[in-house]
Amino acid sequence: MIKKIFLNRDISFIFFGQVLSQAGDSIYYIALLWLVLEKTGSTELTGIFGSLNFLPYLIFTIPGGILADRFSKKFIMLSSDFLRFLLVFLLFYLLSRDLFSLFIIGLITFSIESFSAFFYPSRDALIPHLVEKEKLSHANGLIQVSWQMASLLGPALAGVLLNYLKIVDLFSIDALTFLLSFLLIFLIKKEKFLKEKREKPIKSFKEGIKYAFKDPLIRIILIITFLNNLILMGPAVVGMPIYVKNILEKEVFHYAFLESAFAGGAIIGAPLIIYLGKRFSFSKLLLFGIFLDGITYLPLFFIKDFPWALLTIFFHSIFIPMVTVSRTTIIQSYVPEKYLGRVISLFQFAVIGGAGISSILTGYLAKYISMDCIFLIMSLAASSCAIPGLFSKSIKNYKN
Repeated sequence: MIKKIFLNRDISFIFFGQVLSQAGDSIYYIALLWLVLEKTGSTELTGIFGSLNFLPYLIFTIPGGILADRFSKKFIMLSSDFLRFLLVFLLFYLLSRDLFSLFIIGLITFSIESFSAFFYPSRDALIPHLVEKEKLSHANGLIQVSWQMASLLGPALAGVLLNYLKIVDLFSIDALTFLLSFLLIFLIKKEKFLKEKREKPIKSFKEGIKYAFKDPLIRIILIITFLNNLILMGPAVVGMPIYVKNILEKEVFHYAFLESAFAGGAIIGAPLIIYLGKRFSFSKLLLFGIFLDGITYLPLFFIKDFPWALLTIFFHSIFIPMVTVSRTTIIQSYVPEKYLGRVISLFQFAVIGGAGISSILTGYLAKYISMDCIFLIMSLAASSCAIPGLFSKSIKNYKN
């Protein structure tokens, strides 16, 4: 039964490593955003620091994809985890000694996410080395569940620990999770390399860009992905602590448990998309998921009570895997292996880059527009991102 769920030992190592490290990330982001909001009282600064979780991808995710196509993906993942462990522990050390500096915190946060930009293209490009093509959606579903379990456990654990610990103590827990993830990834078998001539990095980058924008299916999904994240992710990430504090008038542990609600529904949604993927095209499921992912934020415009907000986020999160699992499975099964790391990095560039810009805009707009109104506008705009895909022949013709 366990083997059927986790497919093989290597996928299980990735799964549990991601649960640990991403749970630590959830704790880290909660502590970081609330600490900045509490110390400065500025929604603009909160938005800027929220963007530091994303903006490094604009710089490093493409180089990360190039490296993933040229070198050992396992080694890149190990190096990234170890360096992130050192950086988070350094941040904990400084804050525990009351050395609060927005510049230092921002620099360390930027550096942590820079190494993450190298980690994720390698992880997603490694998956096809570990499972058969027909099991890719299952493996991606597990990765999605690992993220959602982490999103559930991390904020819930943060909410409990904040009754006994200071906010700065949460950073030490995040540091430990990266070290544990490092040990699990170390146990994964080494992947096999394609025996092809390695081009120079600049030429390799140009080839990856040329392939992605020349192929009609990859091009339309890439454009939709960027637009959707540009609209949706700022309110979803930076907007949540502002919504909890200013609209619901609640405290940090309410924010932590609201964040954990994102995981509950998605744990249901991940197996659902694996089931639906056997019956429908992943490209059609992707478009339907984008519509539902956006429109399910609409109730937050009307809701002013914490329990209803919790229920809304839980329901919304059911449809997150419909977007993420479908998109990743299409890329892994459709893109030739020699381009895979670079194409994956382009999509992560679109996701995280769009989210970074969106975070800054959200923090700025929250000064002039109430957060519930921002959720209303975002919901309608984000759901409409599915419309261009309805007219795409490549999406209509795609088959699993």
